[in-house]
Amino acid sequence: MVTTESRSISKGSDLLAQSDLRQSNVLSVYEKARAINIEKNNARLRALGLISANEERKSNASAWGLEEKSSNIKRKPSSRPPSEGCRKSRRLLKLSSEISENVVTGGNEEERQEGIEKEREVIVKECREARQRAAMEVAKLGVESAARENPTATYEHCLMRIRSMTKKGLINRVRSIERGAGKHCVVKMAIFKSCLQDENMWELAKLASEALERLKGLQSPP
Repeated sequence: MVTTESRSISKGSDLLAQSDLRQSNVLSVYEKARAINIEKNNARLRALGLISANEERKSNASAWGLEEKSSNIKRKPSSRPPSEGCRKSRRLLKLSSEISENVVTGGNEEERQEGIEKEREVIVKECREARQRAAMEVAKLGVESAARENPTATYEHCLMRIRSMTKKGLINRVRSIERGAGKHCVVKMAIFKSCLQDENMWELAKLASEALERLKGLQSPP
């Protein structure tokens, strides 16, 4: 019989096998157990609409030591000196950008910002739709029980708190959830992160996301 843990190990092994860096990504028993915890938590949070597909993919890759490295593409210097008075902007000359394949990490500041905004819109839209689809399945996944035991685990309550708290208070709340590391801390932190994204508080959402990654490695889904 194939267990969930066996499937998770197999999935991680497949990722490692596909990596060019697999020789340098030999994981210890502890690291494998941590990666399995993260994958299980990610699957649950994705089903609840608390993380996007892209967030899940990046988190799983990081857990198995396969972080995507942003490519720093450098332009080759031209062997020909530019003629005097000639415009050097590729955009003004209506030429394609040499780094257009990576809008977020390449191009000019305007392109990078536009890429970031689009990525954020996708995350929020996808998570909202997933939460709607999951609404009828919440009881099966155990979140109703979590909400009864700890009301702060509900999305609506979290949104209400965020709208009434100062920035300092929000930062302290992230730290408090992480320090407490209770049974439902992963779901609570994911809800908090998602609410911050909904409220367009991306700097604080990043702080919560980083804390969430640390908690996912320590806690198995309840």
